[in-house]
Order: sequence, then C-alpha cells, then structure tokens
Amino acid sequence: MSGAAGKRPVIIVAVCAAVAVTVLLVGVSCGGGNRPGARDWQDSFAGAAQGSSLTAGDLEGSSGCTATGRQLLVAGSCAFLIKPFGGAFGLGPPTKRATLVPQQAIDIEVVVEGTRIGQHVDPGKTVPLTFGKSGGQLGVTCLSAGGCAVQLLEAGG
Repeated sequence: MSGAAGKRPVIIVAVCAAVAVTVLLVGVSCGGGNRPGARDWQDSFAGAAQGSSLTAGDLEGSSGCTATGRQLLVAGSCAFLIKPFGGAFGLGPPTKRATLVPQQAIDIEVVVEGTRIGQHVDPGKTVPLTFGKSGGQLGVTCLSAGGCAVQLLEAGG
C-alpha cells in the first residue's frame, strides 16, 4: 500500500471516533436525566404522537353525503372516504381522530387498514374514530326516514 492509501482507514476511524465522542458528550450534557425540563420536552413529543383532529376537509363523500364544518349530513346511506395523509416523507401526524355523535339512530361501518367494523349507534351516543396515515372509509346508514345528521367532534370531545 502506498503511504496515503494506508493512512485513509486510520483517518476514517479517527473521524468516526470523534463523532461518537461528540454525540456522547452532547447527550450527557444536554440529556434530561430526571430534570423537570426533560419531562416537558418529552411530553411535547408525546402530544405530537397522538395525532391530529379528523375534520370535514379530510372526508370525501359519495352521492348523498355532505361534510361541512363539524357536521355530516346523510341522505339515506353513503360512504365517506378518509383521504390518506402524512405529508412529505410521512412526517405528518400518525393518526387522525374524531368522535361521532349521531342525532338520530344510525348504523356505521368503518374500514381501517383493511379491517371492517360495523356498529349500531343510538342518538347522542359517542363513537371514537381513529384512522392511520393510509386513511379509510366511514359508511353511515340512517335508520330514520328523511336522512340524518352526525356531529364530527374533536377526539375526546
């Protein structure tokens, strides 16, 4: 081996060691340990992992469906498509959540990640919904003549 080529692996190992030591020192000096500030910092990330609210803008209704503001209006039966989300490089919220509150008795069918779930819901009862980044589908069937209205509230609301 020539002199320059023989020194290259040693230089690479030295640079890697320097980076590792720097990361270790920064982690020790800036690490939270059990300090209260670290808990606040970690809680901010935990809050981001909870996801965001599912809104009418996330829904695409079929014929007979209308989603405006915080209300879904259904004429008989329809399906709302929840559009995929996540943003560039999938860095958006991991989930979108909402709470459904029907004003009349309805049957719902939710499709999330390929799993289909059906449920009867009486007026005023709440149904929590959570959709992952690939979106899904929300089917609503009114059990009263003339259509029905469903409130789409923020999760937990």
